[in-house]
Amino acid sequence: MVPFSIRVYIIVALALFAGLAAEVAAGRTADFDSRARLAVHAHSSAELTSTLRFLTLFGETAVLIILSAGVAAALVWLRRKRAAALFVDVMLGGFLLDSTLKLLFHRARPPASFFGTPMPDSYSFPSGHALFSVCFFGALALLISTRVRSRPGRMAIWLAVVLLAGAIGFSRIYLGVHYPADVLGGYAVGAVCVSMGAAFLREY
Repeated sequence: MVPFSIRVYIIVALALFAGLAAEVAAGRTADFDSRARLAVHAHSSAELTSTLRFLTLFGETAVLIILSAGVAAALVWLRRKRAAALFVDVMLGGFLLDSTLKLLFHRARPPASFFGTPMPDSYSFPSGHALFSVCFFGALALLISTRVRSRPGRMAIWLAVVLLAGAIGFSRIYLGVHYPADVLGGYAVGAVCVSMGAAFLREY
């Protein structure tokens, strides 16, 4: 039986994505995206650019495949094969949804990147970096937090997930390769994947 709270998380995340997706498809996020991008770039600096170029690497597909393989291998070594399967399922679900949704929405990338950042060849909505970072850190936190008894400890773990995923998503807006709505969409889909993982955690 899936706990009521987790069912609520899944429904809310799906509703947020559905609403945002409808706005993106209708072109109604253009003003928001433009204003948000201008606000972000108004506070650019050499130090911030260097930091965000580093942080954005942790949302790259190749990097996350390597990290995910390492996490899965470590879980198997610790004899937590079912936990490893859950982690892999969340990540594979995230990759599959990202590819499918990008093709479905066909949203073009912003007209130009910033600070010499190469523009990815894929479509823009949703942001894969935002989606994958939520899946990776969220699934990891899900497995770790079940072993932490103290509530403050669990809260600290999930706060770290929010900060890390938030920084990675922000880096994509700052570097000019995604619209803000793309990043929000990625977060919503990632939240669905992690919530689904939480729903099936007992079976693993």
